[in-house]
Amino acid sequence: MSKFQNVVIGEPLVNPSELLSNGDSTDWNNEKKQTFFTDNRYLPKILKDIGIVPSISEVKRNKPQYDINLTVPDFIVVKWGKKVIYIVVGKVVSK
Repeated sequence: MSKFQNVVIGEPLVNPSELLSNGDSTDWNNEKKQTFFTDNRYLPKILKDIGIVPSISEVKRNKPQYDINLTVPDFIVVKWGKKVIYIVVGKVVSK
């Protein structure tokens, strides 16, 4: 099972500590350990990378509504079975 509860994509418009914790630095330190940071925006790949699903095709087959690219800044909740993942979608980071 995945140790990640949160995902932060790109560069969020708001500091993730404000969105994913109660504002206390101790709480953010705990939440940060459970947060996966990535620039990947393809939701099935993210779910595979954090260990929620064994393959991308699993997402396409069982939850086709999750076969999406997250391109617009947003905050979404994804549920897979009993697992709930909070996803902060930020702007694209130019390299």
